[in-house]
Amino acid sequence: MDILNPDYILTKFETPYKIWILDDFLKQDVLNKIKDEWPNLNSSLWHTGHRYIDGKENILEQGMRSISKLEDHPQFTAEVLKYIHTNEFTNIISDIVEGEDLIPDDSMRWTGMRMMVPGSFQAIHSDARKHPETGFRKELTCLVYLNEEYDSEHDTGCFEVWNDDMTECVHSLHPLNNRLVIFLNTDKSYHGVPEVNFERRAILWSILKDAAAEPRSKALFVSRPNDSDEISKLGQQRAYIKDN
Repeated sequence: MDILNPDYILTKFETPYKIWILDDFLKQDVLNKIKDEWPNLNSSLWHTGHRYIDGKENILEQGMRSISKLEDHPQFTAEVLKYIHTNEFTNIISDIVEGEDLIPDDSMRWTGMRMMVPGSFQAIHSDARKHPETGFRKELTCLVYLNEEYDSEHDTGCFEVWNDDMTECVHSLHPLNNRLVIFLNTDKSYHGVPEVNFERRAILWSILKDAAAEPRSKALFVSRPNDSDEISKLGQQRAYIKDN
């Protein structure tokens, strides 16, 4: 399957952790086909997340939408996702990031269509570190944005990158149309989307590595300097909850 635009534009950041940005990532016809079959906001295919946790309003994230099961995705998008999880495509990503021994996540655990609605947010967090089924380390997170009408002058929805001690937002990355963001997972690769005022679309997947990792299969949410301490407290409580 030929999905990659060979003329993509690569930008790299080394701090606070490694980030690669590929603008014009997908071929235009691939991008158009995904957009054409994107489910509408009211589709029953979307999982709407958890508005409440233990009877209290969820302060970690709101307004998130996801489709994770491969069979629930539209036909063409499902084919793209299957290809993204092949050794062939993982090797392409490995060459871009100059990584070694990277492994596609055959389970597609952290994969699929994602959408944030106006008024939604996702607090700053570090992604899960260890795959609960394989035990492999979650090495890279990949996000390709599909926001054709995004206006950086008026829309909110930047991907915020924070430093290790959560004192400073180092980068605010715009979710530009056909932009792929790849970042290296560490115990403190803090990121999030604190504010969204439009229908923000993305496709997400992860790449693994057979290496030691902290035994955490869920995200660890943390507070920004002006956030409530309850975010960090609840984040710590939920980060190590075992999967059913």
